[in-house]
Amino acid sequence: MRGLDTNVLVAWILGASDDKRALEGGPFRVSFVALVELVWVFGKVYKQSRAEIEAIIATLLQTEGIHFENDEIVIQSLRDFGNGSADFADYLLMHDGAFAGCETTLTFDKRTARHPGFTLLTGG
Repeated sequence: MRGLDTNVLVAWILGASDDKRALEGGPFRVSFVALVELVWVFGKVYKQSRAEIEAIIATLLQTEGIHFENDEIVIQSLRDFGNGSADFADYLLMHDGAFAGCETTLTFDKRTARHPGFTLLTGG
């Protein structure tokens, strides 16, 4: 298995990779860090909507040979990202924490705290 850097993922998704052979074979691993960077790049640089970003990640989840740190955490985070108002990274942090046994994820962000998996801290 080989890991994929965010830039390689972006080029592959956009069909802009000069060396298509680099992505032949697999399997490949996409870390949570690369995934968060990917969402940021498509949102901020390429101005994609939440729905478009959801579709990109959903396609990756269904792509043979692409593996994430934990598919279920990615799926749950993606669902919340599509339905909620917080950043994808926040949902990923919360679901990863829940998977590890955390009862909640603390935040100073009122918008993020709208999700029941977060607890709002005041005074930050």
